[in-house]
Amino acid sequence: MTDVVTVTVAVWTRRLAAALLTTSVVAASAGCSLAADPHTGPLSSPRPLSGTASAASGMPVVLRLDDHAVAATLTDTPPSRQLAAMLPLTVQLRDVWGQAKAGRLPQPLTVGAGTPIHDPTPGDIYFWPPSGVIAIYYDDLGQAVPDPGLVRLGVVEAGLDKLANADKHATVRIEAAAATGY
Repeated sequence: MTDVVTVTVAVWTRRLAAALLTTSVVAASAGCSLAADPHTGPLSSPRPLSGTASAASGMPVVLRLDDHAVAATLTDTPPSRQLAAMLPLTVQLRDVWGQAKAGRLPQPLTVGAGTPIHDPTPGDIYFWPPSGVIAIYYDDLGQAVPDPGLVRLGVVEAGLDKLANADKHATVRIEAAAATGY
């Protein structure tokens, strides 16, 4: 019985620590300022979110981490098409939550009306509008993302374990799959 209680306390301690860390990272990210996109204005103004379309009808991409290729598909939504227009793209990713690799895009995406995501799904690719960060979730620690929520951009089709096992600081190159022959 003591072992069960010890394991249960350890699991809840990990989840609480991850939730507190996520809250502090999100709060710090929300306070960051970004240069305004000349076509859309400053990102800090409140905007509704979009991104609930299926990835099946979207654009296949490859995320390259060192010598690993991770196959993904971007959804067929305006924010995902904006990301696709930036490709090929290199992003510096950090893993501060223990559940996602995240990094700032070179320019923010414009998000429109849609359903915000507050409970991210492992294997999905998201955009956090207040800070211009893209995040690829590989684990679910059970905490919710605060408002304004995330915008779903796509889904990892194969190789999520390669991303999850990458260093805490990793460089990813995102390319159109057709351009890479993957």
